Amino acid sequence: MVPVHCMGIISGNIVKIEIARERLLIMSKFTRFFAIGLLIALTLTMAACARAETTPTPLPEMVYTQAAQTVQAGLTQTAALLPTKTPTETPSPTSTVTPTLAVTATMSGSPTNTLAPTSSGPTVADKASWVSQNPADGTVVSPGQEFTMTWTIKNIGTTTWNTNYQLRYYLADATLRFSASDTKFPKEVKPGDSVDLSVNMRAPTSGGDYTTVWVLTNDQGANFYNITLSIKVSGAAATTTLTSTTQPTATMTLTATATTES
Repeated sequence: MVPVHCMGIISGNIVKIEIARERLLIMSKFTRFFAIGLLIALTLTMAACARAETTPTPLPEMVYTQAAQTVQAGLTQTAALLPTKTPTETPSPTSTVTPTLAVTATMSGSPTNTLAPTSSGPTVADKASWVSQNPADGTVVSPGQEFTMTWTIKNIGTTTWNTNYQLRYYLADATLRFSASDTKFPKEVKPGDSVDLSVNMRAPTSGGDYTTVWVLTNDQGANFYNITLSIKVSGAAATTTLTSTTQPTATMTLTATATTES
């Protein structure tokens, strides 16, 4: 028989052994769970690595090709959205017709005159400058009114104007001459001097604006300066009143006397 005190010791040891066994069981379960979790983690990691390894890395040429295809697709979509341009027909070249200027001379109440072009020739040494004129441009005169036109011209050239130099009418329309005649210079004009050139004129009989053109011509027949006058004809025609004077007449009375002889 086992003593009582030994039984106490044995029971205490049995309890300790049970406690230890339970602890081992608990630790075994924890270890098993830890091992299972670790195994699962390793499995997931390996699967992820395998998936990463199976994804191919694109080559640079493939990347460039895909980029070009993307740009081309974008351009195609943009072109589709833009309105379609309707082609225009380019006209065929046609021959150019050079217009012919037809000049028709017409007479009206307010004629406009253009200086006729002069043919090119040698340079003329004579030079002139306008100083003044009387009457001035724009002066209003009566139809048919007579007046004296005077231009003051200065010699600004290097030649001396002699009395063979002339003031001549320049246009072809005789109406715009204002009934004036060509005239020679009244004196010799040296460089730097001035001269008064006067002509007697008569205004046109019809109302309107008129311009007459005259030219200075040297002793060689070369024109070297143009001068003009513009007037306005308005109002009634000027009339001339004639006064008739009756000359006294002598009256002779003859008296006949008869004489009778006795």
